[in-house]
Amino acid sequence: MKLRDAAFAVPLVIALLLPFPAQGAPGSLRIVVGTELIADIARDLLGDSARILTLVPASSCPGHHDVRATDIAFIGKADAIIIHEWQGRQKPIADAIRAAGNPGTPSSVGPAPSWLIPENQVAASRNLAAVFSALPGVDAKRVEDKLAQRLGRIAKAVAACEKALVPYAGSPVMASLMQADFVRRLGMRVIADYGRAEDLSPGSLMRLTEAGKKAGALVVIDNLQSGAEAGVPLAGEIGAAHVAFSNFPRFMEAAPDYETLLRYNCDLLAAALGKKAGTP
Repeated sequence: MKLRDAAFAVPLVIALLLPFPAQGAPGSLRIVVGTELIADIARDLLGDSARILTLVPASSCPGHHDVRATDIAFIGKADAIIIHEWQGRQKPIADAIRAAGNPGTPSSVGPAPSWLIPENQVAASRNLAAVFSALPGVDAKRVEDKLAQRLGRIAKAVAACEKALVPYAGSPVMASLMQADFVRRLGMRVIADYGRAEDLSPGSLMRLTEAGKKAGALVVIDNLQSGAEAGVPLAGEIGAAHVAFSNFPRFMEAAPDYETLLRYNCDLLAAALGKKAGTP
């Protein structure tokens, strides 16, 4: 695996981008973001110049989370609202933005890939840097410098992750649908993916079990936000190790940002594979 500049832009919904007058004081900008993935970049690039409201906490499943009524007032006065494209199709999000009465017409673009994938994270960071630089009162040069520092940290985290997983390249694993693309980017061979626990019927569990046994799956990888134990029965049936990756930073103190989240997920996988291989 090699970190390289993405040849595509990670799609976002820039729901509102309003020319509010700049105040110049710390926290004078009001930014609403869809998830902690966007919030992490915003905090990094804007620092204390912005107050940031995250609509979906890191521990919640984005598909099963309602916007709090107390957030409506903040949304109504926001200088920018930035959500993932898929959030634009979620009724609670759309209703909250509409109820806030913030002028502007929401717009959306095509489906967004996993931001856990380093190349996508780099592209998202660059895209958001351009958005933030255009906001009134924002020091574009400072944002540019912060972006360069961020990309350097990501590159170091990727290098460490790649080094840890080199001995296990091509290992057969099974993964939650929400983590499968990221797991492939880590160099694993995903022999099958699966949905949430409620989607796993006895028949589908049987088929997954047969596939896992046939391919010798070593690890079953769940998605924390959509069900940290969805794959536990599957792992038990095929004799595989089980881990749960997080899709979002700040779900725990040990992973407060993207770089530490990447290392956390990679270290979980390397430890599980090492245990199955009988290596330290």
